[in-house]
Amino acid sequence: MKLLVVSDSHLYKDHLQRVVKLYRSQVNYMIHCGDSSLPLDNPYIQKFDIVVRGNHDDAPFPIYQVLQNICITHGHYYDVYYGYDKLIQLCQEHDCFLCLHGHTHVPTFQKHQNIYFLNPGSLMMNRGSYGYGTYALINIQNKDIQVEFRHCETDEVCHQDILDEGLDLLEEFKQLLK
Repeated sequence: MKLLVVSDSHLYKDHLQRVVKLYRSQVNYMIHCGDSSLPLDNPYIQKFDIVVRGNHDDAPFPIYQVLQNICITHGHYYDVYYGYDKLIQLCQEHDCFLCLHGHTHVPTFQKHQNIYFLNPGSLMMNRGSYGYGTYALINIQNKDIQVEFRHCETDEVCHQDILDEGLDLLEEFKQLLK
């Protein structure tokens, strides 16, 4: 199964439109993890198979959805800045091995308590020194997960140092929020 995962596009319809056109025929599902800031009837958001509600969405998207043991949410209802405890509980309730979320504007791929957590970053712009947005392409075969994070404008694969910087940044946020 191949997935395109985006989040936090915040009305940046040019990026969203371009990525949708590029990948629609190449993936099985297109997933938006919230904060599109678009209405339900927007033609770009309607092309997504799954859309969840972010903290900047007015449209009545669901808070989370489950697709084939994959939990999809934005993350703000589950306090992702403080860690994954609440999301772990949600995933365990639904027997999910993978959780896709947004909210932090930081691309990450981590494993906690045998559950994988992926944030594609923000399609608009991520937090961090590199100053551009990202999205994720996921290939899943028998619970084997392969992930590529891509630059929102050039579609080039992101380097590992961007992901490392993101993890460091999230740790700083946790310390500041204590």
